[in-house]
Amino acid sequence: MKTKIRRFALLVPLLAAALFLLVREHHLLWKVQELNLFLNTPQFFTQQLIVPGGLLTYLGTFFTQFFFRPWLGVLILFGWWCLLVWLTRRACRLSRRWSVLLLIPVALLLLSNVTLGYWIYVLKFRGIFFAPLIGTCAAMALLWAYRSLPRSWWWRAAFMVVAVVVGYPLVGIYALASVLLMALGGFAWREKVPGAVLLALLAVVCVTGVPLVFYRLVYIQTNIINIYWAGLPVFALMEVYYAYYIPYYLLAAFYVLMMFSDRLPEPKPAPLPSRKSKKSVKEPRRRQWLAPAVNVLAVIVLAAVVWTFWYKDENYRHELAMQHFVERQDWPGVLEEAAAQVDEPTRAIVMMRNLALSRLGRQGDDMYNYLPGSKQSNAPFPVTMSIVVGRLIYYHYGLLNECHRLCMEEGVEFGWRAEHLQYMARCAMISGENVAARKYLDLLDKTFYYGKWVKAVEPLMGRPDLMEQTAEMGPVVHMQHYDNRVGTDNNYVEKFLLQLLAQLDADDPYFQEQALLAALWSKNASLFWPRFTHYVELHPQGAIPRLYQEAAYLFGNLEHRSNLDQVPFRQDVKDNYAAFMNALQQCEGMPIEEVRGRLYPQFGNTYYFDYYLVRGLTLL
Repeated sequence: MKTKIRRFALLVPLLAAALFLLVREHHLLWKVQELNLFLNTPQFFTQQLIVPGGLLTYLGTFFTQFFFRPWLGVLILFGWWCLLVWLTRRACRLSRRWSVLLLIPVALLLLSNVTLGYWIYVLKFRGIFFAPLIGTCAAMALLWAYRSLPRSWWWRAAFMVVAVVVGYPLVGIYALASVLLMALGGFAWREKVPGAVLLALLAVVCVTGVPLVFYRLVYIQTNIINIYWAGLPVFALMEVYYAYYIPYYLLAAFYVLMMFSDRLPEPKPAPLPSRKSKKSVKEPRRRQWLAPAVNVLAVIVLAAVVWTFWYKDENYRHELAMQHFVERQDWPGVLEEAAAQVDEPTRAIVMMRNLALSRLGRQGDDMYNYLPGSKQSNAPFPVTMSIVVGRLIYYHYGLLNECHRLCMEEGVEFGWRAEHLQYMARCAMISGENVAARKYLDLLDKTFYYGKWVKAVEPLMGRPDLMEQTAEMGPVVHMQHYDNRVGTDNNYVEKFLLQLLAQLDADDPYFQEQALLAALWSKNASLFWPRFTHYVELHPQGAIPRLYQEAAYLFGNLEHRSNLDQVPFRQDVKDNYAAFMNALQQCEGMPIEEVRGRLYPQFGNTYYFDYYLVRGLTLL
């Protein structure tokens, strides 16, 4: 019984890691599959194999799509972790005494995924959560097969050649790494491998020569710099970010050390009990707790290391959660995330929470009830809103041409994703471009999960009356009052959108309110008054939201309008203005940061505070 428990003991930390990943990062896992695309077609399979290591990206994208149901994707990931542990034990012939070491490659591969941060938006490598893991499993399977061969030079030499020639096109660098481990094993293993030196020379020739031959004959479109690293993600934009390769360096070092695993010390067998004395059997029992305790301590240390380097940026997590809630039309969920904000938010967070407020009809009253800010994203490279939520913002604010353009540009630059096809299909349907919409829907219909979404939106094709009645497309249809053109945003989504809206008018109440809100952002009275006047005309019987009244009262006082007393402003609007101006006058001469800190608790939710004290925000 104890032997069976020990045999499955490693499942406990693996299962704990899987559950923790699921609970903490389910929004990230959903987003990863949104940025993925697997098409169940022979053409898609062929396209993946035009580069070395193509089978890895094919399988990686295949399994990544199951993160649509995060629990299912994590369950599959857990299965691959178990397979890697099983293969590593057999390939390295590691005794059960040292089985805790088998968790190290799993921890490193998990770390390579949870440290990505904003790389998920710009990384061109497909299926990164699974591809390196599958490649490592393939390398261990080849090494295990090699060690299982007869101790014959010819057998082992032939296997090395076949492993490189067949393995390199399929799994890239992992086949090369496995052959190098085979060569090292000839010197490290205690078993006498015939012709170890000759096998090592053969391995070097195969590893260096075979990729060059494939490059000349097959993979002519692949950059020669990358032929030896095929199957690894490329962390490079304007420069190479080597820190993100550290988990892969450590993984390689681990397996090099594992070639010497048979030299690890083993416990001495317990002496047989004698008839005269029973002390000889009691002594080993006293020490039975030592090995489990050491293993538990090793697991704790390994978990602590992974957690230390886990990417834990608050804004990043809020952005992912908000995107997930927006996709599900869960606007209260978006605002719950905004209310939980502690750190200064990014502009992507601000825009998504304003979008949620507008959908719930609360932006005119509650927009300033949340933290202001424009914090830069915590990434080693510049991150603009267009990369993170540009498609989402342009679509939901009705700028369909800009949304389509952004999807097209990103598809060409980073590779096509399910998210791109969804937004392009939506834009084409609302614009009445049914042929284009049909093309995008047909592609999505070849995926495992998005076929259901296709079936749900197909009846809306060519029926703008039905689109207007849906919770998602209805507000977008109401925003269709722009000129039919494509602008130049220079990657500044928010600035481009608000500058455009602040100069427009329409008889649609929903669109007009967005134009009025943009005019508030501009802090320009000449833009505000036409939008405000038109808004009042469209709501003759409705109460004017507090922020619009505050803006009108503020601009009216700045322009010394004599008829302000005749306008039925709310009393709290007038009182807050008088109190704010008095407090502001008392802070004269203070640094603006200190003034903000003093006045924010009382006036932070007013337009007066925003107009005078919220300056210098970087709009992305």
